[in-house]
Amino acid sequence: MGRVGASLVRTLEALGHDVLGLDCDEDLIQDLSLELPRAHLITADVTESMVLRDLGLEHFDGAAVVIGESIQASVLVTLILKDLGVPLIIARANSPLHARVLERVGADYVVQPEKEFGEFLARRMSSPGILDYLELGQDEALVEMKAPGEWIGKSLADLNLHRKKGLTVLAIKGEGKEGAIPRPEAPLKEGDVLVIGGPKKELDKLDPSAE
Repeated sequence: MGRVGASLVRTLEALGHDVLGLDCDEDLIQDLSLELPRAHLITADVTESMVLRDLGLEHFDGAAVVIGESIQASVLVTLILKDLGVPLIIARANSPLHARVLERVGADYVVQPEKEFGEFLARRMSSPGILDYLELGQDEALVEMKAPGEWIGKSLADLNLHRKKGLTVLAIKGEGKEGAIPRPEAPLKEGDVLVIGGPKKELDKLDPSAE
């Protein structure tokens, strides 16, 4: 299960979901059971197909395969879950090749935490005004960023980002205010935070520090 799996269990439980967690490390399961008494945590070898079949995983809404040490094990477990008919399978990959194999055997969504975190850090270092970044497929993304200085006082209608760059401002949050759907005619103010979607190549050109 590791750190990623443990964090996943904590978050899902905090969101009010019923969670079943499996790991072959008995000590880890015992430690997590003390921390998360409402979660169902079991010591088991998940590469044994009968173990997963006996647990009735086909009745669950989804499953996450976050095995980090063994590529073979993660592929095998993903294949078993697909055969069982689990409706949503999210899997962790350690490399692009691993990701392609997981997709081929049935993973609905593949994440590469180290790669994605490295890219996020690079963008934060390159543009400190970038607050968050979410990939939407190969070419599209969402970015949360401070409004660049050169945009202050201009409206979204003035900037015309969609026609010029193919970008769409989906939400705006004024300083100390809740997020809201932006009004095209309203001028941007210093401290405004924007959520913008569109092509990665255009998002990467945005510079929140530009005056």
